[in-house]
Amino acid sequence: MLSRTAIRPREGQSVPETGTGVAKDRFTALDTLALVREIRSLVRARVDKAFDRPSGGWTLALRVPGEGRRELVLVPGRYGALVEEAEHSEELGPLTKELRRILTGTRLMAVAEPGGERYLEIEFVAGSADPPLLLAMELFGSGNLLVAREGRILAVQHAKTWAHRAVRVGAAYERPPGRSDPWTSSPAEIQAALAGSRTDRATTLAARLSLGGSLAEEVLARAGVSGTPSATADVERTASAIRTAMEKMLADLGDHPRGFLYRRGELPVDVEPIPSERFRSDPSVAEESFPTFSAAAMAFFPAIAPVVPSESATRAASALAELDRHRRQQTAAVADLEREAAQLATDAETLLHRFPEAEVALAAALREAPEARSSIEIQVGDRPISVLIGRPLRESAQALFEEAKRVRAKLDGARVALAETDRLLTETRPDPAPRVASTIVPKGRPRNAHWFERYRWFLSSERILVIGGRDAPSNDLIVRRYLNPTDRYVHADIHGAPSVIVKHPAPGVAPASETTMNEAGQWGVSFSKAWRAGLASASAFWVEADQVSKAGSSGEFVPRGAWVIHGTKHIMKDLPTELAIGPVSYEGDELWTVAPLRSLERVGQPRFVLTPGEERDRPEREVELARELGLPRSRIQALVPSGGITLRRA
Repeated sequence: MLSRTAIRPREGQSVPETGTGVAKDRFTALDTLALVREIRSLVRARVDKAFDRPSGGWTLALRVPGEGRRELVLVPGRYGALVEEAEHSEELGPLTKELRRILTGTRLMAVAEPGGERYLEIEFVAGSADPPLLLAMELFGSGNLLVAREGRILAVQHAKTWAHRAVRVGAAYERPPGRSDPWTSSPAEIQAALAGSRTDRATTLAARLSLGGSLAEEVLARAGVSGTPSATADVERTASAIRTAMEKMLADLGDHPRGFLYRRGELPVDVEPIPSERFRSDPSVAEESFPTFSAAAMAFFPAIAPVVPSESATRAASALAELDRHRRQQTAAVADLEREAAQLATDAETLLHRFPEAEVALAAALREAPEARSSIEIQVGDRPISVLIGRPLRESAQALFEEAKRVRAKLDGARVALAETDRLLTETRPDPAPRVASTIVPKGRPRNAHWFERYRWFLSSERILVIGGRDAPSNDLIVRRYLNPTDRYVHADIHGAPSVIVKHPAPGVAPASETTMNEAGQWGVSFSKAWRAGLASASAFWVEADQVSKAGSSGEFVPRGAWVIHGTKHIMKDLPTELAIGPVSYEGDELWTVAPLRSLERVGQPRFVLTPGEERDRPEREVELARELGLPRSRIQALVPSGGITLRRA
């Protein structure tokens, strides 16, 4: 359980001068050491799969003997964590595919001692006769992630080359240049670092002992000395106090680090794997304790760190840039065709309106260029015009009119293509949003996402949770992981519809009634192909959990995302393809959902009712919803069914 207590100075304790307490945006050396000690508890865990994270970075899904599933979150240049469940992107980037190919099925064997580095090295082994694999992650600078075997790099996030070292596929694996290890520094070494400095104590510890700013402040706070005086003041006593404080910090860290999150009001300012002394002087700072450091890190870093683009986001940005480039070319082509068509028509009219002048100009031109040609340019006024040789000028004018007509037809096609590119840009371009600096926290206290928010979901009229898959992989996943014996399975009577699970209520609560089952069926139908086809209604069915299986008839292939139903189906006919969008309250959080109107009227606040519409009008409807509801357009796209939509206020 989390605990929250106000921080106060102890009675009689001197209050050391510390820094500003600005939120850090990446791991310190102590944080890295804490994560290493957490990972060591999972030795012998087997790698299941690798995933991209929507907000950047990767996760490794691990199967831990006797414990079940854990996920290792890896965000290069920022942080890492061990969690029960993590968010996954639906698409796999190139590096993720390589991680799956190389690491799936291997066992976690060892984690290197990081010393004072912000560098993670994890060893995996596929078999007893196979050479070990090394996964390495940089938690400093812009960060990097790579996999090596037998001293050679197999896969890497960012290829880089320096004069003394290369990080690229096929290059020799070398660790980044090392720094001094502050945890093993003797009092004499600390004293020498202080005595040779020309700056204050805090800056000296941060730079010369490689602690970094926030960790240097914590060491000084625990040592009970100020960080502002010159580093050369009272060096012997200060060095001894610093060494003692660092030894106590390591002892407090232990083999199973806890987590401590610090907030000033609603704004997170720090996270530590040990209780922090430097915030005790600030009565406005409150402490939340977590059972593990990873849990605290996941509550802190995603709230304050800038979003690191995932590989899928990078690909989307590249596609958007390509569309922008294509649109510029199309716009230029349209302008050229417009000018060409206008000029051809003008030339034809000039020949007809200034016929005598054109005949004189043609005769003069033929005398000067008697060689046989099919056409020749003549000067009529200030404009050269191409005319046919040996043919009346009226035929030349008619030919120019025909060419102008052909160019205008080409222009119409170019305008259609440009309009289609504009439509794609409207759908692809993200909504403009202010960039958030790493030390600025979004307004309001960040919340942890509920487990079901990674899927489609809604609450029925009886406040029973209903979840559904977004695609074939998640259709498989929700049934394998979340279909319990007391739950029910719902599916639209249409191929490719999502798997829908009606969760059994809490013990003592009545099971789902016909009302909930019909709402779940309507919801499943609305997220099927029936919506895009514009059907007004369709049928669905529900069965008990034990009727759902991957085992088909003898020799029958069951594709990914599909399930075999055994026994009698409970049919629900003529379910309308109609949904409502609005917020609902769940465990104190306001969550946006799309659900049947009747259920949202009872458990939430329906804002708009959605029905199938023209797909070409979808971008306009998305923009309208985003403006009316105050949500990002990308959020609207994730909520509503695929295909066209029509709106009416609820």
